[in-house]
Amino acid sequence: MKEENIVKLLKKEVKDIELEPVVYIYGNEDLLKKQFIDKFKAVSSNFHFLWGDEANLTELNDIFSSASLFSSENVAVLWDIDSFISKLSKDSVKEFLKFIKEIKSSDKLFLVSKKEKMPSKEPFKTMASISTVINSPQLTPKAFEISVYKKIQREGKDISLENLKYLISKLPNNLYNTKQEIEKLLIYTADKKEITKEDIDAVITTKPKVNIFVFQNQFLKKDINAIKTFQRLVEEGQHPFEVQSFVLNLLNKILYFKDLTEKGTPKQTAFAKIGVNYKPQQIAIENASKIWSKNELLNAVKSLYETEKQQKIYYEDLQKKSEEFLIKVLVQ
Repeated sequence: MKEENIVKLLKKEVKDIELEPVVYIYGNEDLLKKQFIDKFKAVSSNFHFLWGDEANLTELNDIFSSASLFSSENVAVLWDIDSFISKLSKDSVKEFLKFIKEIKSSDKLFLVSKKEKMPSKEPFKTMASISTVINSPQLTPKAFEISVYKKIQREGKDISLENLKYLISKLPNNLYNTKQEIEKLLIYTADKKEITKEDIDAVITTKPKVNIFVFQNQFLKKDINAIKTFQRLVEEGQHPFEVQSFVLNLLNKILYFKDLTEKGTPKQTAFAKIGVNYKPQQIAIENASKIWSKNELLNAVKSLYETEKQQKIYYEDLQKKSEEFLIKVLVQ
């Protein structure tokens, strides 16, 4: 299995990149994956983007079995192949492998994984054997530093080596979030030639590590700080969809618990029915059921479904739409 590095491929023109009809991309750096796929989207007149947790075999078959009126090739992205595979039965997995083996040489199917390492078990082993495998790893500290420096340099700004290293120490080692932080810094210093330590301190603050349960407690208490915690979770590698899935599960449990107890079900029986046995989690859900009305819970669930529709169907900015959802349900 030949493996390519995404950074090297990004330096080439599409016409100079040799790929199999199926391309498997894995690794931590989502921004590089997106940039690589965008190169092919820009030159394709028949481009399709599918989310792995929602797509099915029928959709894929439809895309690659029907020729475009304007193009002889089809280009499709299946983002989060891991979720897609997890939904398939054993027979459906065999059908999927048969399908990708028969994709025409003029077509391209990008299978994008969130995994840090390439799985060696089936069906990933077979997928890799017929694919061009591309790794999108986090940059090494030195490469990360050079990337930040080049970005600042391209914008016509100067920064001393000492201040560059200071800036790097305050940034998340994640290109997607680093890009946002650097853009804020560039806007702040728009009328200046050189970026100073004072500029860095004014815009970028070191953030302590957080976990999903800090976010949960803030969210359940309708604490507006949950939005900042969400942003930090994303900076540290949590995908917005993972947080949204966690929130949806939480809201449904609270709603069910509230409904059961209001109808006279004993608390411990209600906890057993919603599958919550951990005492601190029970306390959090019971307290939340007193803070959130039934209408607020129902509206939050509806709003979350609408948010995911905007993200997955209309390709709206994932993080921005998540934050808008949080503002809507927490500030009411």
